[in-house]
Amino acid sequence: MRFLFRKEHLPWGMAGMRAALGPILIAGAACNWSGVALASLVLSALLSDIFDGVLARRWKCDTAGVRLFDSMADTFFYLCVAIALWIGQPQLCNSNAVLICALFAAEAARFVFDFAKFGKPSSYHSWLAKTWGLLMAIAVTAAFASHSAAPLFRASLIVGILCNAEGLAMSIVLPMWRRDVRNLSQAFRIRRETLAAAAPVGVEHRRFAKTALLLLLALLGVATAQGQKDWPALYVGGTTPVANGIAGGLDTSLPDQVVFRPAAGASGAIEIPWTDLQSTRNWSQVSHHLGVLPAIGVGLVHHRNRSFFVAVSWVDRRSHVIQEAVFQVHEKDVQPLVDILQSRANRRGCPRCAY
Repeated sequence: MRFLFRKEHLPWGMAGMRAALGPILIAGAACNWSGVALASLVLSALLSDIFDGVLARRWKCDTAGVRLFDSMADTFFYLCVAIALWIGQPQLCNSNAVLICALFAAEAARFVFDFAKFGKPSSYHSWLAKTWGLLMAIAVTAAFASHSAAPLFRASLIVGILCNAEGLAMSIVLPMWRRDVRNLSQAFRIRRETLAAAAPVGVEHRRFAKTALLLLLALLGVATAQGQKDWPALYVGGTTPVANGIAGGLDTSLPDQVVFRPAAGASGAIEIPWTDLQSTRNWSQVSHHLGVLPAIGVGLVHHRNRSFFVAVSWVDRRSHVIQEAVFQVHEKDVQPLVDILQSRANRRGCPRCAY
């Protein structure tokens, strides 16, 4: 099968070639290539880093995958640059060992945090990151070419530490993975807008649900008895007039009905007589975060964020219309809660029978 190359593939190829220059740079430093040759490799990488983004935006293929691969290519290349400098100019690295270790520690901390929260590395391309990339490229080029760029190299390391600190702060602030966030102020603005416009079953809403349910667990406690009172639940939709996003508890211990009671300060209780209960169903929902593996190569990593839901349907006595309420619950509560509800539905002719 032939591969048809299109112009949209060029930004991917430029990022890949930039990553490939890293091992070549290490080999050149080990083989005592001239400083000008090594500096030309760094300069080539800098030009490719500038123009792959320009071309991607012009050809409208500036996707999240391209931007993420571009960030990973940059990280890999400058890791190779550090190794090449260590081989070719150990005195420069030794004199800045503390700053270099601090930079690597900041990079590693941000990388681990991003994977833990988003399932993939961040790709912010902030103004400070662009400044750091340009300054680092100039400093390294000067170091290879003239062997007299210690102050500039030290300044680039300091800017790199500040850049990673800003990136970590943005990852903490942002409720979900976003690319091309220019600064911390924009990250706060995105957070406010996301929280204001969050859908009932959106990502941020699910995080709020987890927090609310954990608080309910701490306040109410969770018994494992079959007639448990106040199973922590979040009302996420249905045909009732209750507003979506109300946290509360499902009380299945009453002999004549199951009741959803909102948490303190909220309104919108739902009362379902056992004799009117029709059916119960449950399912889970998985949100995939698609990303490129940190290794320079083609691969995908899936970070799964799973939520669990229980839907209850019953016949309204006044309108004789089937109603439904959907609740988000803890994973460990799904099966016991469904067992109780289904048993009541199957025996709704005997609502006073003990469960």
